[in-house]
Amino acid sequence: MVQKETHKKNYWKWAFAVLLALNIAGGIFITSKIMTPTVEQTELPKQQITQKKYSEIDVSANKSQLVAAINYYLRKNSQKTGVQYHFALHKKAAILIGTTKVLGEKVSFTLYTKPYLDKRGNIALKAQSVAIGSLNAPPTFILKYVKNNYDLGKWATIDDKKELITLNMNSLTNKNKIKIKGEKLDLQHNDIRFKVQIPLE
Repeated sequence: MVQKETHKKNYWKWAFAVLLALNIAGGIFITSKIMTPTVEQTELPKQQITQKKYSEIDVSANKSQLVAAINYYLRKNSQKTGVQYHFALHKKAAILIGTTKVLGEKVSFTLYTKPYLDKRGNIALKAQSVAIGSLNAPPTFILKYVKNNYDLGKWATIDDKKELITLNMNSLTNKNKIKIKGEKLDLQHNDIRFKVQIPLE
Protein backbone atom coordinates (compact mmCIF):
# COMPACT_ATOMS: atom_id res chain seq x y z
CA MET A 1 0.00 0.00 0.00
CA VAL A 2 2.86 2.29 0.87
CA GLN A 3 4.59 1.43 -2.38
CA LYS A 4 1.51 2.39 -4.39
CA GLU A 5 1.28 5.77 -2.65
CA THR A 6 4.99 6.40 -3.23
CA HIS A 7 4.58 5.42 -6.88
CA LYS A 8 1.68 7.87 -7.24
CA LYS A 9 3.71 10.66 -5.62
CA ASN A 10 6.61 10.02 -8.01
CA TYR A 11 4.19 10.04 -10.92
CA TRP A 12 2.80 13.45 -9.96
CA LYS A 13 6.32 14.80 -9.39
CA TRP A 14 7.38 13.72 -12.89
CA ALA A 15 4.17 15.05 -14.42
CA PHE A 16 4.66 18.38 -12.64
CA ALA A 17 8.31 18.51 -13.71
CA VAL A 18 7.40 17.81 -17.35
CA LEU A 19 4.61 20.40 -17.26
CA LEU A 20 6.97 22.95 -15.72
CA ALA A 21 9.60 22.19 -18.34
CA LEU A 22 7.05 22.60 -21.12
CA ASN A 23 5.93 25.93 -19.70
CA ILE A 24 9.51 27.16 -19.42
CA ALA A 25 10.35 25.96 -22.94
CA GLY A 26 7.18 27.58 -24.29
CA GLY A 27 8.03 30.83 -22.53
CA ILE A 28 11.57 30.79 -23.93
CA PHE A 29 10.24 30.03 -27.43
CA ILE A 30 7.68 32.84 -27.32
CA THR A 31 10.22 35.28 -25.87
CA SER A 32 12.75 34.40 -28.57
CA LYS A 33 10.10 34.93 -31.26
CA ILE A 34 9.13 38.29 -29.80
CA MET A 35 12.76 39.44 -29.57
CA THR A 36 13.71 38.22 -33.07
CA PRO A 37 12.62 40.67 -35.83
CA THR A 38 11.41 39.45 -39.21
CA VAL A 39 13.34 40.07 -42.43
CA GLU A 40 10.92 42.87 -43.36
CA GLN A 41 11.35 44.52 -39.94
CA THR A 42 15.13 44.41 -40.34
CA GLU A 43 15.32 45.58 -43.95
CA LEU A 44 12.70 48.35 -43.80
CA PRO A 45 14.62 50.63 -41.38
CA LYS A 46 17.73 50.16 -43.56
CA GLN A 47 15.76 51.21 -46.61
CA GLN A 48 14.41 54.22 -44.76
CA ILE A 49 17.90 55.25 -43.67
CA THR A 50 19.35 54.91 -47.19
CA GLN A 51 16.28 56.42 -48.82
CA LYS A 52 17.00 59.46 -50.98
CA LYS A 53 15.82 62.86 -49.85
CA TYR A 54 14.75 63.71 -53.40
CA SER A 55 12.73 61.99 -56.07
CA GLU A 56 14.36 62.50 -59.46
CA ILE A 57 12.38 63.04 -62.65
CA ASP A 58 13.85 63.30 -66.14
CA VAL A 59 12.22 66.02 -68.22
CA SER A 60 12.61 66.54 -71.97
CA ALA A 61 11.80 69.78 -73.75
CA ASN A 62 12.13 71.33 -77.18
CA LYS A 63 13.37 74.79 -78.08
CA SER A 64 9.87 76.29 -78.19
CA GLN A 65 9.09 75.11 -74.67
CA LEU A 66 12.41 76.34 -73.29
CA VAL A 67 12.02 79.73 -74.99
CA ALA A 68 8.49 80.10 -73.60
CA ALA A 69 9.68 79.33 -70.05
CA ILE A 70 12.63 81.75 -70.19
CA ASN A 71 10.54 84.54 -71.72
CA TYR A 72 7.97 84.10 -68.98
CA TYR A 73 10.59 84.82 -66.33
CA LEU A 74 12.09 87.64 -68.39
CA ARG A 75 8.68 89.34 -68.59
CA LYS A 76 8.12 88.77 -64.87
CA ASN A 77 11.51 90.27 -64.05
CA SER A 78 11.10 93.21 -66.46
CA GLN A 79 8.29 94.57 -64.29
CA LYS A 80 10.90 95.24 -61.59
CA THR A 81 13.81 96.38 -63.75
CA GLY A 82 12.05 98.32 -66.51
CA VAL A 83 14.19 96.55 -69.12
CA GLN A 84 12.22 94.71 -71.80
CA TYR A 85 13.78 91.44 -72.93
CA HIS A 86 12.92 88.80 -75.50
CA PHE A 87 14.74 85.50 -75.79
CA ALA A 88 15.06 83.37 -78.92
CA LEU A 89 16.89 80.18 -79.86
CA HIS A 90 18.32 79.18 -83.21
CA LYS A 91 20.25 76.10 -84.27
CA LYS A 92 23.51 77.15 -82.66
CA ALA A 93 22.82 80.51 -81.04
CA ALA A 94 20.72 82.13 -78.37
CA ILE A 95 19.64 85.72 -78.99
CA LEU A 96 18.63 88.21 -76.33
CA ILE A 97 16.81 91.26 -77.64
CA GLY A 98 16.22 94.09 -75.22
CA THR A 99 15.18 97.70 -74.87
CA THR A 100 16.59 100.01 -72.25
CA LYS A 101 17.19 103.71 -71.65
CA VAL A 102 20.58 105.33 -72.26
CA LEU A 103 20.85 109.05 -71.41
CA GLY A 104 17.06 109.21 -71.19
CA GLU A 105 16.51 107.73 -74.65
CA LYS A 106 15.13 104.28 -75.47
CA VAL A 107 17.77 102.13 -77.08
CA SER A 108 17.31 98.65 -78.52
CA PHE A 109 20.09 96.08 -78.39
CA THR A 110 20.58 92.56 -79.67
CA LEU A 111 22.95 90.21 -77.93
CA TYR A 112 24.11 87.11 -79.79
CA THR A 113 25.33 84.32 -77.52
CA LYS A 114 26.53 80.73 -77.61
CA PRO A 115 24.51 78.66 -75.07
CA TYR A 116 25.87 75.73 -73.10
CA LEU A 117 25.40 74.01 -69.74
CA ASP A 118 27.87 74.84 -66.98
CA LYS A 119 29.11 72.42 -64.30
CA ARG A 120 26.06 73.07 -62.12
CA GLY A 121 23.59 72.38 -64.91
CA ASN A 122 22.68 76.05 -65.40
CA ILE A 123 22.26 77.60 -68.83
CA ALA A 124 25.28 79.78 -69.64
CA LEU A 125 25.18 82.31 -72.50
CA LYS A 126 28.61 83.25 -73.82
CA ALA A 127 28.33 86.63 -75.56
CA GLN A 128 29.54 86.65 -79.16
CA SER A 129 28.49 90.07 -80.41
CA VAL A 130 26.20 92.99 -79.58
CA ALA A 131 24.31 95.41 -81.79
CA ILE A 132 23.07 98.66 -80.24
CA GLY A 133 20.55 99.92 -82.73
CA SER A 134 22.45 99.34 -85.98
CA LEU A 135 25.82 99.92 -84.34
CA ASN A 136 28.03 97.00 -83.39
CA ALA A 137 29.56 97.28 -79.92
CA PRO A 138 31.77 95.16 -77.67
CA PRO A 139 29.65 92.71 -75.60
CA THR A 140 31.41 93.93 -72.46
CA PHE A 141 29.88 97.39 -72.89
CA ILE A 142 26.20 96.42 -72.84
CA LEU A 143 26.71 93.66 -70.23
CA LYS A 144 28.49 96.01 -67.87
CA TYR A 145 25.84 98.70 -68.40
CA VAL A 146 22.95 96.32 -67.62
CA LYS A 147 24.81 94.81 -64.65
CA ASN A 148 25.53 98.21 -63.08
CA ASN A 149 22.15 99.78 -63.71
CA TYR A 150 19.60 97.00 -63.31
CA ASP A 151 18.85 94.32 -60.75
CA LEU A 152 18.22 91.10 -62.65
CA GLY A 153 17.38 89.16 -59.51
CA LYS A 154 18.89 85.84 -58.45
CA TRP A 155 17.90 83.90 -61.52
CA ALA A 156 20.24 85.73 -63.94
CA THR A 157 23.81 86.79 -63.22
CA ILE A 158 26.18 88.73 -65.47
CA ASP A 159 29.96 88.47 -65.58
CA ASP A 160 30.91 91.33 -67.90
CA LYS A 161 34.63 90.46 -67.77
CA LYS A 162 33.99 86.93 -69.04
CA GLU A 163 31.16 88.25 -71.27
CA LEU A 164 28.87 85.66 -69.75
CA ILE A 165 25.22 85.52 -68.65
CA THR A 166 24.18 82.62 -66.43
CA LEU A 167 20.56 81.59 -66.00
CA ASN A 168 20.36 80.00 -62.54
CA MET A 169 17.75 77.29 -62.92
CA ASN A 170 17.41 76.47 -59.21
CA SER A 171 16.38 80.02 -58.33
CA LEU A 172 13.21 79.57 -60.40
CA THR A 173 11.80 77.00 -57.98
CA ASN A 174 13.79 77.80 -54.85
CA LYS A 175 10.65 78.54 -52.77
CA ASN A 176 9.43 74.97 -53.21
CA LYS A 177 12.92 73.49 -52.70
CA ILE A 178 12.71 71.89 -56.13
CA LYS A 179 16.08 71.55 -57.87
CA ILE A 180 16.60 71.70 -61.62
CA LYS A 181 19.77 70.66 -63.40
CA GLY A 182 20.37 70.74 -67.13
CA GLU A 183 21.56 67.43 -68.55
CA LYS A 184 21.71 68.16 -72.28
CA LEU A 185 21.39 71.24 -74.48
CA ASP A 186 21.59 70.23 -78.13
CA LEU A 187 19.90 73.01 -80.11
CA GLN A 188 20.85 71.61 -83.50
CA HIS A 189 18.91 68.40 -82.86
CA ASN A 190 16.26 70.09 -80.69
CA ASP A 191 17.20 67.84 -77.77
CA ILE A 192 16.98 69.54 -74.36
CA ARG A 193 16.91 67.57 -71.12
CA PHE A 194 16.69 68.44 -67.45
CA LYS A 195 16.75 66.49 -64.22
CA VAL A 196 14.20 67.70 -61.66
CA GLN A 197 14.62 66.80 -57.98
CA ILE A 198 11.45 66.97 -55.86
CA PRO A 199 11.89 66.84 -52.05
CA LEU A 200 10.19 63.86 -50.39
CA GLU A 201 9.83 65.53 -46.99
